[in-house]
Amino acid sequence: MQAGQGEVCPSCGIVLPGHVRRCPSCGFLLAAAPGPVYQNSLPPRRPRPPRGTRSMLPTVIAIAGVAVAFGIAVVGFGLMRQRDNERAVAQAASIAVSAPPAPKPAPPRIVLEPTTLFAKAKSAALAWHNDAALISIDIGPIVDGKVDPSGKLVFAFGKPTGKKIGPGVPLAPLGFVVTADATGIQAEEHATNKAVAVAEPNCIADDALATAQNAGVSRGDRLHLRYSMSDKNARGVWRVSRAGDAETLRTLDGSNCAIIVH
Repeated sequence: MQAGQGEVCPSCGIVLPGHVRRCPSCGFLLAAAPGPVYQNSLPPRRPRPPRGTRSMLPTVIAIAGVAVAFGIAVVGFGLMRQRDNERAVAQAASIAVSAPPAPKPAPPRIVLEPTTLFAKAKSAALAWHNDAALISIDIGPIVDGKVDPSGKLVFAFGKPTGKKIGPGVPLAPLGFVVTADATGIQAEEHATNKAVAVAEPNCIADDALATAQNAGVSRGDRLHLRYSMSDKNARGVWRVSRAGDAETLRTLDGSNCAIIVH
């Protein structure tokens, strides 16, 4: 035993109170030591750091980092979606611009029926002038009793120059013409040459044509019908001719469809 030095516990370093088997402080079994240990023979022990509250800074930093990363991911995903939507809109717009417009449906074709079309033409003429009077009707070509799809009907009207109205009355030089074909009906003012009014026919076009064909006019011919005032007969008459030919094949009274023999 070293002079002036007490025996110490080799585990915790306290001075032992005499010869004991275990350290009264830490319970170390002294017999397990290689030999007795005395004061100043052990290296100084490193003091333990005082126990206290652990710093939360690393945890806060980690959580903040995760939050920032999540925010960046959300923003990035939103930007990608916006970009994709803009591309889709741009593609749709380009397709819409480049696609040719749908063709417009063709207007319904006009049925070339003389009696119905004359009624429409008369209504248009009366809207043009209250005292509008009929001048003439031209129909053709007619094939096998029907107006050919390539044909047309022309209805000419005029207005009186004075207060007197009726058949044979002179009309103003500016008239009103209604033209009907398979594409539609057109109306316009048109110059007339010494036109006179004629009574509307009681003998309609279909009856006049049938009478002429029964009187020998060929059904296979392409025919033309014209109704107007006859100075010779002093009445309105139908004249039947071949289309494009000035020769009159039959003349019929416009009031009763009777054939007029010259």
